[in-house]
Amino acid sequence: MKKLLMILFVLGFLFTPLVSEEETSEESPFATTKKKVQLWKGEVVGVYKNRLWIKVRIFRNQKISKYSISELKSLFSEAKEFPVYQKLTQLKQGLLIVRDTIWEEKNINKNNQFIEVVLVGDYKPDPTSKMKEITTDAYISSYVEEDFFTEPDAFFKGRYTSPRKTVFHPKDRKEMVLVSRGLFLYGQGTDPSSDSFNPYFLEPKASNLKEIPSFYIDKYEVTNAEYDFFLKQTNTKAPPHWIGGRYPEGEGDHPVVHLTYREVERYAAWAGKRIPTEWEWEKAARGPGVVEYTNRDETLGYQITATKYPFGDEYDSLYCNTRESKLGKTQSVMELATEGASPYGALGMCGNAPEWTSSDYQLYPGHHIKNFSFGKIYKVVRGGSYSDSAKNATASARFYGGIPNLSEDRRAGFRLVIDYRD
Repeated sequence: MKKLLMILFVLGFLFTPLVSEEETSEESPFATTKKKVQLWKGEVVGVYKNRLWIKVRIFRNQKISKYSISELKSLFSEAKEFPVYQKLTQLKQGLLIVRDTIWEEKNINKNNQFIEVVLVGDYKPDPTSKMKEITTDAYISSYVEEDFFTEPDAFFKGRYTSPRKTVFHPKDRKEMVLVSRGLFLYGQGTDPSSDSFNPYFLEPKASNLKEIPSFYIDKYEVTNAEYDFFLKQTNTKAPPHWIGGRYPEGEGDHPVVHLTYREVERYAAWAGKRIPTEWEWEKAARGPGVVEYTNRDETLGYQITATKYPFGDEYDSLYCNTRESKLGKTQSVMELATEGASPYGALGMCGNAPEWTSSDYQLYPGHHIKNFSFGKIYKVVRGGSYSDSAKNATASARFYGGIPNLSEDRRAGFRLVIDYRD
């Protein structure tokens, strides 16, 4: 018995983990590890007065989008040295030592997509840098330290961090809204002669509803100014209806129209986004359309909540730019009434400008009307336009484009989506 106890004592000593008191503390040493994260990036758009004065354009991102004017100004009062990078190589070239800042109040309004500020200071190039002076081929940036590791206690306790409701895309800098995952009731169930007729609309159940994964969609349609920026970035020819290669004066914030599907594809590839399917577009415009509930016998039931327009069942010309509005042209996306927003916060999905989707113009499942246009030749167009009637601007109304082909039919404008990955 004594020998057995001695053996157990020796084994216990041999297999005791050799760790210090510090290593056995509750907080992991990784919890305080930091990494540098870019707070903002400012493109040099002008160099003045012997290259001592530079104008910097800082585009809003998720970190500074909600900063007040005083907080924005403090970014330059707290730090006086900023690294300078070359745009093409993204390599550090030196330091900008700021002595003074000159602000234009009109350029720091929260509604603007970027802030412009003139920085007065000196440039100190790195010894190995070939950029001896600051030019418009440079940008400056500011960094903050953030934890790159946090203890996963929240995960193991069953906590869930909800995805952001809105994001700003890093490429085209457009605001995007989240359309959450779930079942979706599409189309309408009252007019069988229409191509938007869904035979199962009035009897929704799991087998005939569509499951749409979460995604982000542009809050506004792509505007003339945004499309013009893409053309200049890619050295692409302007649409033929832009006289002199320019969009109509004063319409930079109006949705771009009269584009072919192939032109929209090229913009989407450049932006790193994609064209929405017609069901993604419709869900973003009117919401899921059904509410799931459990019956007393534990079976599932579905209550129809689908609306005719993004803002409800009753048409209102103040919320939807159609023929009834009598504007006779597109409307600036910045002037759209927020009351006309979809359940997810997207604006301009009723009238104003038609929008391309990536879906082929096909019959809905279970529907049997005939139309020579059904097939994989044409793409579905959604949303109606300022020249269409209210009837053709409903959330379920469908049209098609692509005659004679998708490279020549200047049928619509567009907005894009990105997938949300859990």
